[in-house]
Amino acid sequence: MAQVILVTSGRGGAGKSTVCAYLGAALAACGKKVLLIEGSHRSLDVLLGAQDRVVFDLADALERRCELGEAMVDACGVRLLCAPLDLQPIIDGAACRELRAALEEHFDFILIEVDGGDRVRLTAFAACADRAVIVSAADAVSARAGRMVSDSLDAAGVEDIRLCVNLLTRDFVKLRPIPDLDWLIDQVCAQLIAVLPFDEGLVTPVAIGQNINLSNVSKIIFDNFAQRILGNYIDLLVQ
Repeated sequence: MAQVILVTSGRGGAGKSTVCAYLGAALAACGKKVLLIEGSHRSLDVLLGAQDRVVFDLADALERRCELGEAMVDACGVRLLCAPLDLQPIIDGAACRELRAALEEHFDFILIEVDGGDRVRLTAFAACADRAVIVSAADAVSARAGRMVSDSLDAAGVEDIRLCVNLLTRDFVKLRPIPDLDWLIDQVCAQLIAVLPFDEGLVTPVAIGQNINLSNVSKIIFDNFAQRILGNYIDLLVQ
C-alpha cells in the first residue's frame, strides 16, 4: 500500500517542484515504486525531461477520457501524472480518495505536488494524504506563508507535517534574514526533515537526467532526505 505525501509551499518560488522531482527520483533509486502527481500547475514534466511524451493529464483521467495508466509517463525511474496546461476542474476530497484507492496498490510512494496557496485543492488532496512536506525559504515572508499552509493541513487532518528548508545561502549566518532555523521551525510549526543549500543546479529548470551541475552536497542531501522518508535515522547535513 502506498504512502501518500503532499509536497507543498506557501508561496511561489520556494522550489516545491524541484524538491518533489528530486525526492521522487531519490526514492526510486532506493528501489521504490514512485508516482508523482501534479495537483496544481504543470512543471514536473520539464524537470523529468518528459514534456514531449505527455499525451493525457490528470483532468483527462479524472473525467474518464482515458485510463489512469494512459495518463502516466515514465521518467527518471518514476511515473508522472501531469496537471493540465489550462485551468483544472475543481477536485474535492472524495475524488482524491477515489484516486488514491485506484493507485495505492501499485506504488510504494505517491508524491502529490500542490500549491499551498490554493486552499481548495490543498484541502482536497489532504483528504487522501498520510503526511506532508512544506518547502520554505529561510525568510520571514516564507515562514508566515508556511505557517498558513501548516495550519490548513492540520485543520484538514494531516498530523505528520515536515519542513524542508530550501535555497539556504552560504551567507545565511552572516546576514541573518531570520534569527535562525529553530525560529523558522517554530514559526511554520513543522518538524525539520531536510535543509537544501542554494544550488544553481537546482534553481535552473534542467531535466534531472541531464543536470550535470547539481552539486555532490545536494545529491547527498536528497539521498538522506529519501532515507528519512523511509524511516531511517540520518543526521541532517547543513552546509
